[in-house]
Amino acid sequence: MSKSKNLSFLIDNVPKYRIVGLQGGTRSGKTYAALQYIIRLCVKHSGMTISICRDTYNALKATAMRDFFDLLNEIGKYDSRNYNATDHIYFLNGNQIEFFGLDSPGKVQGRKRHILLVDEAIEADWDVITQLKIRTTSRIIYCFNPSLIEHPIYQDLERNDSVRFVTTYLDNIENLNKDTIEEIERLKEFDPELWRVYGEGQPARARDAVYVHSTIKPYEIPSEYCYGLDIGWQHPMSLVEVGKIPSGQQWHEIVHASEITTSDLIRMIEGKVNKKVRIYVDSARPDAIEELVRAGYHAVMADKSVKAGINVVKSRGLVITSTSLNLQREIKSYRYNPNQPDEVIKKNDDGMDAGRYGSVGLFGRPKQVAANITTPGKR
Repeated sequence: MSKSKNLSFLIDNVPKYRIVGLQGGTRSGKTYAALQYIIRLCVKHSGMTISICRDTYNALKATAMRDFFDLLNEIGKYDSRNYNATDHIYFLNGNQIEFFGLDSPGKVQGRKRHILLVDEAIEADWDVITQLKIRTTSRIIYCFNPSLIEHPIYQDLERNDSVRFVTTYLDNIENLNKDTIEEIERLKEFDPELWRVYGEGQPARARDAVYVHSTIKPYEIPSEYCYGLDIGWQHPMSLVEVGKIPSGQQWHEIVHASEITTSDLIRMIEGKVNKKVRIYVDSARPDAIEELVRAGYHAVMADKSVKAGINVVKSRGLVITSTSLNLQREIKSYRYNPNQPDEVIKKNDDGMDAGRYGSVGLFGRPKQVAANITTPGKR
């Protein structure tokens, strides 16, 4: 296990604490170190149930789950006969290691475990994590980039029975190639706030963030909804469903793709978008609006006022659905210009624009709301 040797503190110190936070920048080796700890624990002990999870199973499979099996192969401990591919469980020395996404309620509820590892914990639904914590008898490990300014994970890591370790790519530098290192270090000049989070492993600063109090949760059926559409080509075309939920507003990503035409979009949303519901479209593209209308969609011009639109979004709680990965990525870097505090940095914000168009349409003009929204029915 050569990787992340500088993170041996996890192996040495974790037994003293119920909650361990591995906070770090990108490519710092924090997840790899947590997996090393779990494998070494399983080699020494038996009879444990260990849960390794992330916001979605697909994301888990492509990251921590793949690293886990790579580690087993590296030390000669992998045996295909010990893997139950149906239930995503691996048996190691009398221990049961299960993998699941937090978007699968049946996998989450009712199970008990000795150790819980939540990868990219800051992106997960905290209500679900709370349920998992209650059913965890021994140790909880969080691996996360501190990309949100405020999050319940920070409160957990202030407990007397918790410990937090901060790592950066420098702790894992012997395992990174030159191109990767240069790409990370470019952030220092290109985007100081992203450098703070992904280069230095430190939380984003509240003074520059536009939407401070957003949360990530599974999709909730809204009482009313509409759509926002930002048109792009090299920049992605982004279609977002904006819904009214008890806690405020919900943004749900439907399409986020580059180099697609309006005709391509129409083919992609067939059967997914209710034609009776208004789509608030980037007003700079009346041709796109016309094409959508001819295809039977209720497309209208969006109000593109950035400052007023942001105020509408800020006036209510904002939930990003757990499957809306591009919205989650964009909201982390959606910030005010530090040199012009009233001006938003216009970069990688296609989904943010689409969501804002929908929120203004849904909430911005009370007298028009009844005409602009539709009670959910057949999607």
